[in-house]
Amino acid sequence: MAREEDLYHSLLENHDFVVFRTDRAGVITYVSPAVEKISGYRPDEIAGRHFGSFVHKDDLPALQAGLQSALQGRPEAREFRAWHRDGSLLWLLGSSLAEIEDGVPVGIIGIISDLTGHHRTELALRDSEDRYRDLVENSQDLLCTHDLQGRLLSINPAPARLLGYSIDELLKIPMRDLVTPAFRTEFDNYLARIAKHGSDSGYMAVMTKAGEERIWEYRNTLRTQGVREPMVRGMAHDITQRRLAEKALRTSEERFRVALKGSPIAVFNQDKNLRYTWIYNSQTGREENDYLGKSDAELFSPEEAERLSQIKRQVLESGTGTRQEVSVTVRAKRRYFDLNIEPQREAGNIQGIICSAMDITELREKTDQLRDLNKRLSEEKLYLEDELGAEYNFGEIVGSSEALKRALARVKTVAVTDSTVLILGETGTGKELVARAIHSLSSRSQNSFIKINCAAVPTGLLESELFGYEKGAFTHATSQKLGRMELAHKGTFFMDEVGDIPLEVQPKLLRALEDQEFERLGSSRTIRVDVRMIAATNHDLLARVSEREFREDLFYRLNVFPIRMPPLRDRREDIPVLVRHFVSRYAARFGKTIENIPSGALQALSRWDWPGNVRELENFIERSVILSRGSTLAVPLSELKEQVQDPEDNLEAAEREHILKILRECGGRISGEKGAAARLGLNRTSLYSRLQRLRISRSEYIDPPEQEPEP
Repeated sequence: MAREEDLYHSLLENHDFVVFRTDRAGVITYVSPAVEKISGYRPDEIAGRHFGSFVHKDDLPALQAGLQSALQGRPEAREFRAWHRDGSLLWLLGSSLAEIEDGVPVGIIGIISDLTGHHRTELALRDSEDRYRDLVENSQDLLCTHDLQGRLLSINPAPARLLGYSIDELLKIPMRDLVTPAFRTEFDNYLARIAKHGSDSGYMAVMTKAGEERIWEYRNTLRTQGVREPMVRGMAHDITQRRLAEKALRTSEERFRVALKGSPIAVFNQDKNLRYTWIYNSQTGREENDYLGKSDAELFSPEEAERLSQIKRQVLESGTGTRQEVSVTVRAKRRYFDLNIEPQREAGNIQGIICSAMDITELREKTDQLRDLNKRLSEEKLYLEDELGAEYNFGEIVGSSEALKRALARVKTVAVTDSTVLILGETGTGKELVARAIHSLSSRSQNSFIKINCAAVPTGLLESELFGYEKGAFTHATSQKLGRMELAHKGTFFMDEVGDIPLEVQPKLLRALEDQEFERLGSSRTIRVDVRMIAATNHDLLARVSEREFREDLFYRLNVFPIRMPPLRDRREDIPVLVRHFVSRYAARFGKTIENIPSGALQALSRWDWPGNVRELENFIERSVILSRGSTLAVPLSELKEQVQDPEDNLEAAEREHILKILRECGGRISGEKGAAARLGLNRTSLYSRLQRLRISRSEYIDPPEQEPEP
């Protein structure tokens, strides 16, 4: 007996169910240890308390009625909810019956089982089924099952609505009849494939009740286990609109490609990381596959890539498109692009950029050329306007003396060539008129005649006047300027007083003459020109060469075809003709009528040596016309007589002797620290002018070399 009782207690203490006893009032008098595992309460915490203190209030009335029924001899089994010690809800199953002593019910004994886990599983399963049913009912995709003969077993509402049938109607129609005639053979092949391989995917065309064709993309599997007969589970998505859009896109893209083929426009996409995802009609010589997946840093130089990335990142961050001109190096050549960038959006979010880039290199080069040409023409126009305002006698070489005829014959001979001409002669002999005559008789006569007086330009500015300069080349270079030689392109460039060019400029001039190319100040870009050079001087250039004031190689480069203009004293027979010519010009200018020139005056003018040559004569006649009151020219011959009075006694003679004395003391050297110009307080150009004015020849201050004694 004791052994059986021990076994009974062991069973109570180690089983998962709870054994309890209450009195007639419902106060718990005993509970087995398993109660702690289920409720979290120890048996001693429950004993002595009414069972209602643990039961959910909504379940308490029914549970109390059940216990009363048990007391009346009717066993009771009921599910109810109770509270765990931690406040969570338990689902329990209680079975109870009356405890009888001496034929009288004294309380309740029963067993409680924990259904919480099972109940939670059922709730989860029910919730899952509800969600699945909601998903199937509201899905816009086709969800169905069918057998291997092509009979539908089940289907969700979406395809029924799309095809125009009810679900009941669809379940009665063989699937093959729903497929368009063109796809029915493919449908038969599909049934064979899925029966053999257990799965299949692809496309199928079906017909709506109204006769409209729809394209479905499907992915189906075969189920053979747990079912009486093999069953196919199908899922399909209507891609009709996508197919139509793809077709339209292909058509549009073909047209797009045809339109862009051969054009200078590239189009491309880049993602948010600025990696190329698509490109067409690349203008850089690379294949399209060379771009895909790469960034600008992998394709261009660091400086170019940083500039491009900066522009593109700004569009990504701001969401605003931009259009800018950029440049990149393509096959070692700088190319320029008109870059247009717009943000690429999907569902309102920026996913990257879409760009077009038009190669404008040739357009830019043409524009720069036109700009340079326009600037050059503008400067040339201003220059020529200045020249016209200077009142030069273009082509007016007056005279018929033999000396002049010989010079003009050489002009006619050389004019038709492109050879360099060196015009020699005293001041006022008409060297510029000869240069213009050569130009007008040459093949370049329709182009520019550009001149520069080298003696009139300060030494430090002569180089910039000859070759031009770039903006910023020196302090006051606020804009680009074209040089005289560049303005003379395709025309004639006349350099007057060429003997006064500083030594430091002569090498660059020599190179420009020999190679027809030079660089502007502040630039490394070589400019090529096509000019015909004419130079003029009143200096003895060979003497300057011996004095190391003029480069010998430059002299020989200029002295290709020399023409010496005779002084007026060597062509006195031309003086009367020149007098009449100048009288006619200035009388017209001053609004006077002069019909008579005294013969005595003409004779006196013809006898005068005219050290200033034609220029001096012209100025004298202009002054005579101004002084004239009637129709007879009033010639102030007294001025000429004053100039011929005893030259040894006047200041000019004293000046002449002083200059000769200094020249002899300096050994004939003119420039340099020990030269005559420095001792006289003059620059070399001024001293040369005085030597010419005072008619001081080199032989007067340079001793001839001593003869070596004969052996």
